[in-house]
Amino acid sequence: MKTRAISLLLVLSLTAGVFYACKKDQAPANEPTPEAVNDKINQLLGSFTDNYETFKSGKWLKSGDKIDYDSVLWYIDAAINFNYASGVYSFARLHRDTVYVEVQFDAEMKALLTEVFESYEQSLIRIGTKYYTTTGENKKFVMATVSDAGLLANGKRNLRIATLTGTGLATQSGDFGNDENYLFNGDATINCNGAQSLSATKMFEVKLLSHFEPTPPTGCRYFFFGLESTLQPKYTDPGNQLNTTLTNYLDYKIFAASDAVLNNPINDEIMCLDYNHSNDVHEMQFYFDHLVTFANEWLNKPGNTGYNKKWFSDSDIVSFDESNPSQIREIWHEPTLIFKKRGYTCDPVNNYFPVD
Repeated sequence: MKTRAISLLLVLSLTAGVFYACKKDQAPANEPTPEAVNDKINQLLGSFTDNYETFKSGKWLKSGDKIDYDSVLWYIDAAINFNYASGVYSFARLHRDTVYVEVQFDAEMKALLTEVFESYEQSLIRIGTKYYTTTGENKKFVMATVSDAGLLANGKRNLRIATLTGTGLATQSGDFGNDENYLFNGDATINCNGAQSLSATKMFEVKLLSHFEPTPPTGCRYFFFGLESTLQPKYTDPGNQLNTTLTNYLDYKIFAASDAVLNNPINDEIMCLDYNHSNDVHEMQFYFDHLVTFANEWLNKPGNTGYNKKWFSDSDIVSFDESNPSQIREIWHEPTLIFKKRGYTCDPVNNYFPVD
């Protein structure tokens, strides 16, 4: 990447208002245009990357400079995505990994920039090790999310870096076909007929990404960054129920199926999501459409505008199958919809993570 003339610290001082908003997810008093904010963010991240390269070359001279805790998380998260991620989705499968790095903080919760550069380097190496073990055609790095995983010895903090990689081309788009069927459990590798297939939960995740796929400016790419917001809709919560009580077959089949509901024991039919002739709807389409509705309601809520605006970035849908103390069997899904800020850059993505 070409060297930029403005140093990291000078950019920080010139754009303190914008950067404070980046850290705290708060809008400045005089809100700049989205384009101006995007340019400032790219300038910050470009300068961080250039200074990191200077540090790696052994020419870094500002050994005593420090940045605070929020800035450490923001820079490592945003720089990974700025340099390596492409937030555009057309994948058949999604692969999730987690790595950890440590950062030393002082009593005022500040870290040396040299320590931050070292932790950033370690994060790239550990992500790269996971990334290269993922197999599949059309492999692309989609997103990283950095969060605090707790205090370690000697004032260090453990940072958790969750990553998302896509492989393969989308197997289908549009509505679910009447001949498609999927097993409810997330670890399923076959469909109801025994053919190789994603599970219902994994198909929802892939389809949601494709549904909310952004179209970047020509020659550019989107990336997600910063603190995430999450939504965990539960069909049993007031306002989320599709009917006032979970008595409708489709109301409970995937999100709250129980042997106690309608005295209808869980069987192979309950665990398979396919075309439902009695309701004249594909059960996958029924739940997918409602997940889209939940996401859109969050995206359109008051306050999700301007610099504060976040976009759909990912989902994590898990399934449960267990019996309670009364031996009533229950299965359900717990969807988590994830939203993050979004920027774009017209610099090419770096496809090569270091591994040592």
